[in-house]
Amino acid sequence: MTEILNSLSAMTPQWLESALAEAGHSPPPVTAVEVRPMDDFLGAMGEVVIVSVSYADDTDLPDEFVAKCPMDNEFARQNAAVMLSYQRENGFYDHLATQVAARTSISIPTCFVNLFDPETHAATLVIERIHPASKGDILDGTTFERMRTLVGDLAGMHGAYWMDGSLNEQNWLIDWNAPTLLAGIPRTQECWRNMREQYPQYHSDDLVAMADVFLADVPAWLGRFAERPWTLIHQDYELDNVLFRDDGPVIVDWQSPMRSFPGMDLGWLLMASHNEETLSRESDLLDHYRRELAAAGGPQWSTEDLAEDLAWAAFFWVSVSHVPYMETVQFGEEFRFHRRFKAMLEGTIAGAERWDATERMKAHI
Repeated sequence: MTEILNSLSAMTPQWLESALAEAGHSPPPVTAVEVRPMDDFLGAMGEVVIVSVSYADDTDLPDEFVAKCPMDNEFARQNAAVMLSYQRENGFYDHLATQVAARTSISIPTCFVNLFDPETHAATLVIERIHPASKGDILDGTTFERMRTLVGDLAGMHGAYWMDGSLNEQNWLIDWNAPTLLAGIPRTQECWRNMREQYPQYHSDDLVAMADVFLADVPAWLGRFAERPWTLIHQDYELDNVLFRDDGPVIVDWQSPMRSFPGMDLGWLLMASHNEETLSRESDLLDHYRRELAAAGGPQWSTEDLAEDLAWAAFFWVSVSHVPYMETVQFGEEFRFHRRFKAMLEGTIAGAERWDATERMKAHI
């Protein structure tokens, strides 16, 4: 078996040739590889690079790939083991990526090498480089037409996999009952206490009360999340994980898929990625989602049904979005990754207020 790399800087021509051959691609001899950082990308938990390849003979294989692996430090390894992020990405590309691309309008990068060790959570992934393409950016937002496409494609995936029992056979695909989700509770609670002490201006009294209820009994609430009607979700469906080609968007970063109620995806997209143009037409986007959800095999939801699901999503996101904000605030706003998490924090708060989450959740508390 090809060795799983702990650092992508260790990639050699021999390693890539062996990995491609083991994955069934029949490469010609690889004579050289150049590994370079991806522009404007800084991963906290993962290393992501562009790999340029020279072959001895002609081939249909690409001359550039994107490769990723966990950061080579104990914190990143522990995080991967708790969140099961590389297990989920490995499982998605092994078992669902081709099927999702065939059953829906979602475009996904082709995977060429997919290595994972379930004991250590070490992983190396080599996928298609989507180029030329423009990167989505949650700090800028996008056009209404692009957002409408993203919403429609998402609804199509949710409808196609609505309560699909075959997802229960994917033992790598978690739902809200996954025991590993409980490991982050102390960290989330501590960050919330610090947030309230240091930055009390962000949350209204009603939102504070709502988050307090969730954080007082997280296991019970996760269990209730699992009881809601579910589908396949991406769980980090926002503009930073979208590449726009001329023929449409390509969705990347499949480290978080799960079985969940769909508002988690739609709510996160709209909370994290709006600008003034798309926000002003949110009602059109919600109507488009409902139509496409039903057309793809999902339920014929009313406006009220969707609003209820979005309220549950806001209940979750308002209760946890402070964590990355608090863990990056010391770097200051000159660093994009902190501005990104600040935008997410503010977006979850605005979404919860816009969708009346505190009032709607009172019926369930």
